[in-house]
Amino acid sequence: MITRILKYLSFGSLALLLVVLVAATFVGRAVSGAFAVEFIYHSPMFVALWALLAVSAMAYVVRRSRRATLILLHASLVTVLAGAFISFVSSRRGEILLSPGAVPASMFTNASGGLRALPFRMTLERVDTCYGANDAYVDTYTAQLAVSRRGGAECVSLSLNNPAVIDGYSFCINGISDEGLSLLVSHDPYGTAVSYIGYLMTLVSFILLFFDGQSGFVRALRQLRGVSDVAGGASLRRRVSALLKVALSVVLSVLFIRRWNSAGLFPVTNGAEALLFIAWAMSVLAILFGGCKRFSPLAHLAQPLFIFSCVTTFVAVVGGWGSGSVQPILRTPLLAIHVTTVIAAYVLLGCMAVNSLVALWCVFVRGNAERAEKLALVGRLLLYPAVILLAAGIFIGAFWANVSWGRYWGWDPKEVWALVTLLLCAVPFHTASLRFVNSAVGFHIFTLVVFVSMLFTYFGVNYLMGGLHSYA
Repeated sequence: MITRILKYLSFGSLALLLVVLVAATFVGRAVSGAFAVEFIYHSPMFVALWALLAVSAMAYVVRRSRRATLILLHASLVTVLAGAFISFVSSRRGEILLSPGAVPASMFTNASGGLRALPFRMTLERVDTCYGANDAYVDTYTAQLAVSRRGGAECVSLSLNNPAVIDGYSFCINGISDEGLSLLVSHDPYGTAVSYIGYLMTLVSFILLFFDGQSGFVRALRQLRGVSDVAGGASLRRRVSALLKVALSVVLSVLFIRRWNSAGLFPVTNGAEALLFIAWAMSVLAILFGGCKRFSPLAHLAQPLFIFSCVTTFVAVVGGWGSGSVQPILRTPLLAIHVTTVIAAYVLLGCMAVNSLVALWCVFVRGNAERAEKLALVGRLLLYPAVILLAAGIFIGAFWANVSWGRYWGWDPKEVWALVTLLLCAVPFHTASLRFVNSAVGFHIFTLVVFVSMLFTYFGVNYLMGGLHSYA
């Protein structure tokens, strides 16, 4: 009885949380992002909902399962939420404006417009603008600060994506104007550290699932071992198809490298560049799935991936490359790591969607339920790396946001919808608790729901909601 109650509390609170998250993004679009943050994301009821999910889920998994990997995974998620709560109740954030030659500043303005004291005094010594190759673009801004306190004085340097940390206070460059240097101030010595520990625990526990003999990944791998799914047809046709896939991948690689060389930055800074990278990733997977016997259970995905890669390439080229101007804040290796990791997850989710469409066609058109069962194993196999990459991409983005803007989560629409997609991806893991995802048809239908969420995260947010992450 207690286990059943915990089950209903866990999945019920998760479902309600997803509804609230989705609704809040549309409220933010209709009214304002600040309104959504103040009255939804920072409301006591929203915090209580997260707490209910964390406590009930942890109690449910401990009561139902004794597997160390599952307990560690849920404990890591609780740790992430604990860090977020500590940040919510104890962090201090605001802004400070420093002007050359002005009186040393010892106060900063918080979000509500009030003043808070700093345990030291700051003076702006100088600001430098650093240019890239041939002075073609602004690479970064650097600043020198003089910090004085009772213990003495010191000179502190900072730049974009390289904040200064002074006595637990983090200072990030927000903007430069005629009035001086605007800095974002953040004081969160405990919450951020706890959240980072939770991120690391989550990734470690996900990786351990690859070696857990009872995990869905290992079971699916065992059942698929030896299964041959290579498409039939004439040998000449297969060779021509393989050559076309290789040719497309080579062309995309050349385009991508040329763009990288001309821009001086890993080219994923606008919609066309990101689409080009997606097309390249799909072309590589098409070659792997179609030409390697080791990937024979995935061979049915090779041709659709090749077609989608061609279409995506066409859209990217027709859409143009834009002006090529990139904000200095984006000139960091973290951009490439964050974006490519998330895109890799999206490509795998796309493979799962294609796989599910084929399976549902087999069930409802051809009446081949056995085929759908085998394809469900393929989908569950792809789900694990997709979720790990998506979680890693979100965590890397959070780290980047913290070093650039002094906060690792800001409830931007793209962040929220990435979280929605990640939470939806977690549902198919719970086959022992949720009957509908345990069945092949239910799994395939839910995979398409996840894919729709992913599409809205990438395209819908960009063109309908905007925000800091918008390519539009």
